[in-house]
Amino acid sequence: MKCAICGSNARIGKTTVGVDTGIGVVVIRGVPAYVCGHCGEEWLTDDSAEQVEKIVARARKERTQIKVVALSPA
Repeated sequence: MKCAICGSNARIGKTTVGVDTGIGVVVIRGVPAYVCGHCGEEWLTDDSAEQVEKIVARARKERTQIKVVALSPA
């Protein structure tokens, strides 16, 4: 996979995603993502984005003020 920012090679790694839900904050650690080895740009895989969306939607529904989770390996 090529980085959209600098064109260098990117590989699968892990990242931390933080989301302000408007009600609180969700922090998700260990999220699989493509990471550029040159510029450090990160972007989520489709599966990871779907998991993050579900976690954030649940936190909004439960009106959670602070939620910190770690994704377990698939």
